[in-house]
Amino acid sequence: MSASRKSDAVFLQAFGSSTYVWGLKPQSSLLAATRATVDGMKKEGGLPASKLPKTIEDAIEICVRMGERYLWADRLCIIQDDADDMKNQIEAMGEIYSSAQIVLVAAYGDSMDFGIPGIGDPRKAVQHSEDVLDLRITNVIRDVKDDPLDVWATRGWTYQEAVLSNRRLYFTNTRAFFECEQLICHEDQFNVEQSRNELFSTRLIIPEDRSRFQSFTRHLRHYTSRKLTYRSDAHKALYGISMSLYKGTGAFINGLPVVDFDRALLWYPETGTNVIERHQTQGEILPTWSWSSVMGLFDPVHYRASDFYGTLTPWYHINGPVPSSGSIAALNSHPDSEPDDDWQLYMAIAIKEGCVGDVSLDFSLATDNFPTVRELFNTRWQDYHLFRREAIPLTIKTSGLPRGISTEGVIATRSHTALLRVTPRPLYSFDIINSEGDIIGDFCGDAAKLREEALSPGYNSCAEFEFIALSLSGIRPISEESIQKNYVDVDGNSLNKVPIVNVLMIANNGGFAHRRALGWIYLIDWARLRREWKTIVLE
Repeated sequence: MSASRKSDAVFLQAFGSSTYVWGLKPQSSLLAATRATVDGMKKEGGLPASKLPKTIEDAIEICVRMGERYLWADRLCIIQDDADDMKNQIEAMGEIYSSAQIVLVAAYGDSMDFGIPGIGDPRKAVQHSEDVLDLRITNVIRDVKDDPLDVWATRGWTYQEAVLSNRRLYFTNTRAFFECEQLICHEDQFNVEQSRNELFSTRLIIPEDRSRFQSFTRHLRHYTSRKLTYRSDAHKALYGISMSLYKGTGAFINGLPVVDFDRALLWYPETGTNVIERHQTQGEILPTWSWSSVMGLFDPVHYRASDFYGTLTPWYHINGPVPSSGSIAALNSHPDSEPDDDWQLYMAIAIKEGCVGDVSLDFSLATDNFPTVRELFNTRWQDYHLFRREAIPLTIKTSGLPRGISTEGVIATRSHTALLRVTPRPLYSFDIINSEGDIIGDFCGDAAKLREEALSPGYNSCAEFEFIALSLSGIRPISEESIQKNYVDVDGNSLNKVPIVNVLMIANNGGFAHRRALGWIYLIDWARLRREWKTIVLE
């Protein structure tokens, strides 16, 4: 879209972009790109100010003043009633916002027709300075807390628009400020906001990120704390960030990166105040095993900060009717998947405990030390993928799956399962209990909805719940309990991290399972449980 008020197809030239709030009920009279209007918009004067949303009109004015000839605005540059164009543009979000010379952020206002403060209409609050007796006195302008019009930073779609851009010019009701990779500059003085670190934390990658998956989880935490008008947009509004981080490494499945699928399954909502349910809305599937099932419920998604030593189970993606015979391939066998350091030693111990497929290793910590065990493992399996191919089946027989699986968003596994009790803690979360009443693990997050059930009249405290093994991790031995759950070799050395099994509490419904909560159990305790191999179909 050019400053000459016509819509042009130019992407190789310098351009600015904009990010703003659409509003709950955009006025139908305001101009938008549709099949019926797009040709007229390309003509000289095809974007009359009388029909433009005020925010876009003000953004055009800013571009004119800055000498930017072109502006990209989603309402005018995406054909709103063309599904193919919408899909192509959403998939290009990363390129669009990262290629823009500058992104204009309309950070104040509750709709696209609100306008940009200080452009079309003057701001109500302005900073002034006066010199009095050799002193300069300046009024300090503060933003109003919980201002109902300060909504841009709460919306899901606007998050990736800020993250993907390299230079941003923000306009609030009190000031304008500029942010790039190096600094933040305010137009006023003495107003260094507390949100400075928050702004820097929205960069695609920051020095504190040890891996692209850690970058992904950081963005997911911020994104899931925001609001979406339509839950069906859960995957789309993060697509640009997702593909920018995982460029060239394969696909995503229901919002989870395939290359890091086993890690990505280990999400949990911060408070767990909502029942995790499968949603199908406007053609989008939000399965219970994906974080997207809780997007828009105002419960940020977190990942436990623990080392990851590899999967204990294969996962198979079911997309379409299941044939009566044959097999399907595992989806968590990506060649670029890698566990954390020293995974070989921890996986060797899990094998010895009978928790990994049908493979075995001949050693005993009563007679062998950790270096010997590590060498034994490495002699047999030189890398993670050789180990995966032998230890964890890469295909599953479809004859063992229930009939009628014909929808997207369904995954299956052959995993160890166990029936266990849970008991709420006095203030937060749950303990996982074995048949002897011993605490062997706990939930991740508060699981407040489950707590509500557990504290309700008539709740059966002896009820058992089904847990399935997911993967192997390690936590620091910081408590007396965790120290006692660690492994010691013949030389008296303990592991640096205490091995744990990541587990999923599930509920069954007509042959299908739903995720209820994520937890973990000490490996030494999981190995002692009465377990059985079962085929689980999760939706």
